[in-house]
Amino acid sequence: MLADILDNLPRCRFTNTQMSLVLRFAKALGAPNVPTLKGLRKTQHELQSACFTEPLKVESFLGNIFYVNNIWDTIARDFANPTVAAKIELFPEEVDDGTPISEIWQAERWKEYAPNQLTPMFSRGSRRFWIDELALCKNGTFVIPLSFIKRNGILSAYVRVVSRASGHLLHCTHDSAVEVIAADELEHDYTELINTLDTDSAGGFSWTVASRDTVPLMPNPKRTELKIDEDTDLAVVMVDVYQDDTSGNVSKQFDKHIVTCIRNGCLPGRTLQQQYHCHCVSSSQHASSPETLAAIRDQLKSTETKPVRCYNVHTKRKMAIILRAPGLPADNPQQSEEASHIGCNANFPCRKCMWGGTSIEKTSDKIFRDCHLPSNVKRSAAQIRDRLREQLRLATRGDMKTIKESWTATGTKDKVTVYWIEQALAQFASIRNREPAASIDEISARVQTWLDAQPGDKMNPLLDITGLDPSQDTPVEVLHTVLLGVMKYIWHFMNTRQWSDADRCLLAIRLQSMDISGLTVPPIRAAYMMQYRNALIGKHFKTLMQTLALHVHEICTPEEFTLIKSAGDLGARLWIPEIDKMDFYLKDLGIASGNLLDAFDAVDPLRILVKIKLHLLTHLPDDIRRFGPAIRFSTEIFESCNAIFRACSVRSNRLAPSRDIARKFASMERVKHLLSGGFWLEPKKKMWVQAGAAARKILIDDPVFQRHLGWTPPQTVQCGVVQLPSEKKEPAVPWQSTKASAYWRDVLGTVPDLQSMWRLALTIVAVNGDVVRRRSWVFARQSGNYILGRIAEILVGSETLVTLERFICTDTLHVDYGWPVARRPSGTEITQDDIASFIIVAPCDIQFFCSIQHDCRHGQCKPAIAGKERQEREETTRDISLIKHTDDDHFIVNMSGFHNFMELRRILPASLTTLAPLHIDREAFHRETAAKAQELRMSNREKAAAKRRANTAEKKRLAAVAAMEATEAAAEAPGVKGKAEAEAAAAQEENLTGSEEEDDLQDPDEQVQTPAGSEDEFDDRDDDSDWAPRTKVTMSPRKVHPRRQGRNSTT
Repeated sequence: MLADILDNLPRCRFTNTQMSLVLRFAKALGAPNVPTLKGLRKTQHELQSACFTEPLKVESFLGNIFYVNNIWDTIARDFANPTVAAKIELFPEEVDDGTPISEIWQAERWKEYAPNQLTPMFSRGSRRFWIDELALCKNGTFVIPLSFIKRNGILSAYVRVVSRASGHLLHCTHDSAVEVIAADELEHDYTELINTLDTDSAGGFSWTVASRDTVPLMPNPKRTELKIDEDTDLAVVMVDVYQDDTSGNVSKQFDKHIVTCIRNGCLPGRTLQQQYHCHCVSSSQHASSPETLAAIRDQLKSTETKPVRCYNVHTKRKMAIILRAPGLPADNPQQSEEASHIGCNANFPCRKCMWGGTSIEKTSDKIFRDCHLPSNVKRSAAQIRDRLREQLRLATRGDMKTIKESWTATGTKDKVTVYWIEQALAQFASIRNREPAASIDEISARVQTWLDAQPGDKMNPLLDITGLDPSQDTPVEVLHTVLLGVMKYIWHFMNTRQWSDADRCLLAIRLQSMDISGLTVPPIRAAYMMQYRNALIGKHFKTLMQTLALHVHEICTPEEFTLIKSAGDLGARLWIPEIDKMDFYLKDLGIASGNLLDAFDAVDPLRILVKIKLHLLTHLPDDIRRFGPAIRFSTEIFESCNAIFRACSVRSNRLAPSRDIARKFASMERVKHLLSGGFWLEPKKKMWVQAGAAARKILIDDPVFQRHLGWTPPQTVQCGVVQLPSEKKEPAVPWQSTKASAYWRDVLGTVPDLQSMWRLALTIVAVNGDVVRRRSWVFARQSGNYILGRIAEILVGSETLVTLERFICTDTLHVDYGWPVARRPSGTEITQDDIASFIIVAPCDIQFFCSIQHDCRHGQCKPAIAGKERQEREETTRDISLIKHTDDDHFIVNMSGFHNFMELRRILPASLTTLAPLHIDREAFHRETAAKAQELRMSNREKAAAKRRANTAEKKRLAAVAAMEATEAAAEAPGVKGKAEAEAAAAQEENLTGSEEEDDLQDPDEQVQTPAGSEDEFDDRDDDSDWAPRTKVTMSPRKVHPRRQGRNSTT
């Protein structure tokens, strides 16, 4: 068992040679029952065959072969896993205003499905209550459940009330009352009622004539259509499908694979942040994204007619599962492809709306302003489907010109459809060549008949998934859009256009001097970030977004500072785990994103027209309303699994990589399922069984295996738990030498014995689970009041006490940052208001820590030598400089910090945390900026034209020189060869003259797919995910050596 576990650790992969060596060492050390590598592989194959399924072979409509792990089994295992099944949520939830929203089922997305597309029933004991079936409440009222939901965590039902008419007739119409009742109020289900009440000749209930158009068919048709037995529950499970192109190599040599992962969208967001719940189901070097998504589509849709059968270990009942895909998390290029969108460089570059136009039109007042707003003209799946059908129809008529115009005018372009367009055009041309007299309509009908007869999808397979709209269900992803988009643009702009080497040196010192105790970011490596400033990754930009605004004073313009601060304000409002008041939050978020876009306009008016990621920020509020907090549809957890995929890829023999990788992921899933106590159906016994207690204990007790399997055990917050240093380093001290002894008050109780000994702890756990260290800034709560303080000491003796250095969070905002200001109590406050400089609090009075930074802008703090640099754990002779603060009295509450931002908003007055727009009249500001954008665009065009003329003139001069040299050489050595060289040089000079005239006459704005007229103006190379060099590679003919010319020639 241990050898099998070792061979299937996701984060620690072994080759066959390494595994064989491990087994040999184990045997040499005397371990019992050590198998050979061949024996281990045989046992693994037997376990996989007995407990799980093998990857499915798929051949796409283009003939590509790849392998897919069964999604049905992946989700079924979650229900059979005791550590997962209890967390699965099957019903959407409605919450009261003010109740925090943290999960997707509390948002609007699930509620967009029709009731019969969601989980249609629930069971209680032997009773099963279905929608559209008669039920009896405890109070004797007949009702027909319309849908099942949760109301503030309690399962409830929307029901239509049924009344009794004369005799035994029942009455229910569209005018009947619709109520919301708790599911516990339902007492008798349809099966019980049909056996106790009077029925008609057909065995059903007797209804009034007016009710027949309202009352649905009973029992629910899904019972028979899906063959749901009386002891089986039917549920709908939401599945998130993620896809990306990932390199299969560990080295920099790119080896493209299309990788598809899924996760159970019915699990809580915190649970889904574990790699344990990220399942890789497919990878392929050959099949394209639509081909692999078609296989996923087929598995999802098949469950609508043949549900997945499994065992729910939580309810101890059999389950039938229907799978649905509510959203498609991915990066922006992949989401554009999934939405059948042409991409970010089109005239209409947004996959979610119809904003756009030519480069000239985009700088007009209306379209420029519309770029800062979510367009009212949204794309839709039906619209995309109609446009693709029209493109296929045009292809059957051989009209490629109109198809290209459609791509340009709508931005709708699908890879699958493009393939069939090319095939249809080829068929049209073939028939036209064979039968010139045939009419276009006749040829079109024949091509259409041929096209309809071809197997496979003719357009995006995602358009066929029930309830999925790829244009709107591709939520804006914060990792690629905000960190690797907005923050990367700012960082690149400042490094290339503003900062000198001296500025970067000063910034590095400031960043390195920063107190990061309240930010939950990794230690800042400022020198590394400056040295490799063009190669930073997401974690660096996440740190910069929370810190940069505090350190750019004196090295940026006011407009640039506003831009950097606006980015921090936006980031703090996005990286939150829950939302208290959705409408208020979205309004505040809209202001934050609007301020960022306006700040970008002030710095670079053309930037928003080039970078579609800036426009996508306007769609974030709609996505958050539908899908919940932005971090819930972030792809960071999927991206973190790339290392596991590469480890599997490089250990394949590359003969069948898709199959090998799928098999290895299936094997890893098996080990995770067995160790976590999951059940599987024993084929011989026909029973649901699980691994023994000893095997299950491995995962529960061993943190090493937990970490390597990507699983985090549930942890309860233990407030007041401390960590002590070694007694040798910090021995106990007497009470009278502590700071707390000088500030003890009678309200705290009896003063400890002066000679009692106390230990100084390193950390203590706050109420919300934060691990707080000495000198950390915290908010404590005493007598119902929140107190800001800095931890001076954590004492552990007969009891645990925390001494806080008290500060006051004022009601005034910083004049530059607009954030709350913190300061020490003044003398008057200490003497008159009885506010002590230090206070002593109990451990569970510490609520949470926060980021408080020194006001270096106000204090004009400068760098100073602070010690010697350490290398290789040793002190060197090199000096290290840090910022020396001029005082210890003036501080700022860092409102760009992600951690505990919502906690700060809950305890601080709204006037201190609510953003104000940068411009009251945004429309006037946008008109002014649009005019600047037009001027800047024309200026850039003129510069580009001048650059082209200069390049052409230089080429012309060099050609003239070459022609003169060739003429002189021909005069010295007359002959055919010299004459040919002279003629070639003259022809080259003539061509250059003609190209110069042609370039001057060409209007770059007439290029349909280029969003601007100047290559320099719209250069996108600062964004690796969006930019690709538009260079056409041409292959020159191979020169054959004269001696080999005869060998290579053919007769």
